Amino acid sequence: MINDVEMLNSILQSAEMGCQGITSVRKRLKDSKVDDVLCNQLVRYGKIYHCANNMLRNRGEEIQHVSPITKTMTRYAASRDLKRDSSSSHVAEMMIKGNTMGLNKMSRNLREYNGADSNIRLLAQKMLDTEETHISEMKAFL
Repeated sequence: MINDVEMLNSILQSAEMGCQGITSVRKRLKDSKVDDVLCNQLVRYGKIYHCANNMLRNRGEEIQHVSPITKTMTRYAASRDLKRDSSSSHVAEMMIKGNTMGLNKMSRNLREYNGADSNIRLLAQKMLDTEETHISEMKAFL
């Protein structure tokens, strides 16, 4: 079972990875339409990140960020993939894969969440909805 703090850290890390993935891809992006969508997605992730961050701080809990190694691996993988193909459709495919991983992880965590805090449950659901929205937005570029 997952408690309140673990759930908040999971939400924070998912949003952090979303920001990391978008930032890594935007550096090599050539299509301004895709970039506009990704900028909006970055803002959404940022809001969720800050909300989870504030909830953890208000509880006096330690914030567990994504490891620097994971962030570096994400940057490297994005750079490698985009050297091969930096088309809008490939970028969309990469982002959909990341969103799907986030969606799956958050779905599992929500099922295992044993807390009764409705605000945490709502934030987790918002993260799920955000991932689904991002997938739908990226499908337009496939």
